[in-house]
Amino acid sequence: MQKKRSVRPFIITGVIVVVLGLLIFGAVSCTKALSESLESLTNGFTELSTVEKRDISEYISVSGSVGSENMVKITSTLAAKVKSLNVELGSEVQEGDVLLEFDSSELQSQYDALKKSIENADGMTAHQHSINERNLNDAKAEKETTLAQAQRAIDEAVKAKDDAYAKERALAGQLTTQQAAADALAAKVQAAPEDTALAAQYQEAQLTLETLTAQHDALKEQLPSFDSAVTSAQDAYAMAEKNADALIQSCQDVIDAEQYTGDNTSQEELKKIEDAIAECTVRAPMSGIVTSLNVAEGSLPTAEALMTIEDKDALRITVQIAEADILKIKEGMPAVVTTTATGDQEFSATVSRVVNIYSGGSDASFFGQDGSSGGYSAEITIDDKNTALLLGMNAKVKIILVEQKDVLSVPYESILQEEDGSSYVLVAVTDENGVTTAKKAAVVPGMTGSYFTEISSEEVKEGDRIIMSPEGHEDGDIILTMTDMSETEGGAAEDE
Repeated sequence: MQKKRSVRPFIITGVIVVVLGLLIFGAVSCTKALSESLESLTNGFTELSTVEKRDISEYISVSGSVGSENMVKITSTLAAKVKSLNVELGSEVQEGDVLLEFDSSELQSQYDALKKSIENADGMTAHQHSINERNLNDAKAEKETTLAQAQRAIDEAVKAKDDAYAKERALAGQLTTQQAAADALAAKVQAAPEDTALAAQYQEAQLTLETLTAQHDALKEQLPSFDSAVTSAQDAYAMAEKNADALIQSCQDVIDAEQYTGDNTSQEELKKIEDAIAECTVRAPMSGIVTSLNVAEGSLPTAEALMTIEDKDALRITVQIAEADILKIKEGMPAVVTTTATGDQEFSATVSRVVNIYSGGSDASFFGQDGSSGGYSAEITIDDKNTALLLGMNAKVKIILVEQKDVLSVPYESILQEEDGSSYVLVAVTDENGVTTAKKAAVVPGMTGSYFTEISSEEVKEGDRIIMSPEGHEDGDIILTMTDMSETEGGAAEDE
């Protein structure tokens, strides 16, 4: 929003009007109206203002210094000398640029020594791990061999048992058959006792029966031992499996315990040194200008911040706000910024933050320009990019509270009130003879800015000339006019 001020030379018509009045006075008889007109002429010239459409605004004027909305302080915890410094105060840098480098030779030596030590320890650990892995694999193979042998013993015991039980069943069958044959021969012998041959057959059958009975009884007594042999073989298998599993688990426990025997402290220390070496190269975290520099090449840093980088394209102004005005200001309100260096050029801005918490500060600092004083404050963000504004410039800021665009307006001092409260202005009307007369015209005032007041009226239009200071003038007065005062240093084409 650019202010426009135009200055035209005053046109002094008083002498001409006086001469004209004397001619009229000499040619025409003295009348009461002419006498009153001449009397009003002696009151001096009347300043006029042209009715125009203007932007009317109500604003609060504050001041502050131009700073950056984005600022970063470059810090470091390294206690090393600055090996090379690539910037100076005022240098413009891009994100990622190397700002400075610390001497990292001592850190590199520490890193190399510790890394070698860790590599040796890792080699020993790897060797022991291979041994532990081999023991585990051997235990698993031994389990397979042992269980295979135990299974064969079970299979042999079961086969012997099955064979014994099969033989017992066979003998039992033979015994039953032989018993039947012996019983049949006994019946025949009883029927024919004198038959010696039959008696001999009976004796032989009886002898065979006794033999089979003895064999069967003997084998039957041995059957539990075959059952026990199978059970023993099965128990031996279970025991072998249990022992093998215990050995395998023991080897696995040794491997699992390896993760707890490593020296993590050394790795952590190595990582710290590695990070410190990386920190020896300090890069710009953002683009901007170096606005403070607290280190020199070859020196040890002593300040908290090595340097400060500020974004020159994201500007803001921190301003102090009076207590009477703080509740009027809201975030998002428009603002206009000017500086002495940029003259009448105005920069669009916005209230980006309102700090409505009172901060302490002395009265002296309250009116300072360092932005660190107490009181209420607000942050004003410059909307324009790539402006001529520089960091640190003293700036004047107008925070626009209310604004009316392109409205009919007049100087607020030109508006008078009737007894009934209605308002009016005196319009300067010039007739065909060049005589200018004051004419009352009703207006309805609207918003009032710092100099102009918005009006609405059916009797006043754009381009009309009105009396600037109407006190002492009445409707119908003949006036001596001056040039349009809205176009002189006393008026402004745009309300401030």
